[in-house]
Amino acid sequence: MTKKTMQENQTLIAFWDKAFALSEEDQKQMFEGDGSDWKEIAPSEKLFQAACSLGIKKKVLDYGCGSAWAAIIAAKSGCADVTAVDVAPGAVRAAQHYATRYGVADRVHAVCSDSNWLQSVPDGTFDGLICSNVLDVVPPETAEEILRDLARVATRDGTVIVGLNYYLSPEAAAARNMDLADGNRLYIDGVLRLVSRTDEEWARIFSPWYAVETLEHFAWPGEAKETRRLFWLRKREDA
Repeated sequence: MTKKTMQENQTLIAFWDKAFALSEEDQKQMFEGDGSDWKEIAPSEKLFQAACSLGIKKKVLDYGCGSAWAAIIAAKSGCADVTAVDVAPGAVRAAQHYATRYGVADRVHAVCSDSNWLQSVPDGTFDGLICSNVLDVVPPETAEEILRDLARVATRDGTVIVGLNYYLSPEAAAARNMDLADGNRLYIDGVLRLVSRTDEEWARIFSPWYAVETLEHFAWPGEAKETRRLFWLRKREDA
């Protein structure tokens, strides 16, 4: 990994650590309900259904978990062993609080990882994996390392689900007064926020390790069009 990539990753860790940090008031309000709203914590219905589908799995990995919405839904849907991993300490603390709030702290194991964590996981550990809003907000070198290691830790018949942001073309970026470095990297206040690639480009990036089984498009609340991507992948026989 290059020095530039390592520096960008450290900047991203600091950014997401702050983004997911919960204040004492946030934590207090979190436990005011009874946790029955767990079906509403996913950013979209399609993401909810994707996470639900992992409930039948024996061991699930939510990589780059953020608040661990996917891990929590998988656990509430039946999986008894879910690992929620993030490099940002604030995200992991939030994941622990949310897992407790939704009554799955005994099934969701939140882990604060470093760049070597995936490499320490034995081959074929997980038969269900989800990685949402991660691969296109990290440097390309980091994304490819993650994909390679996720393929290694997935079982041969495991389900791998990847959620990605929308494709932002250079023309669309220019129309919104945005500059794309190297033609596809969006930085905001010095922080990498998007590596924009088409569906076809992502399929090529996946191809050394995965075959694309299904591609769905979805929207976050308030978005008029379904332009975000949800890839369902199958590990290649030779991966």
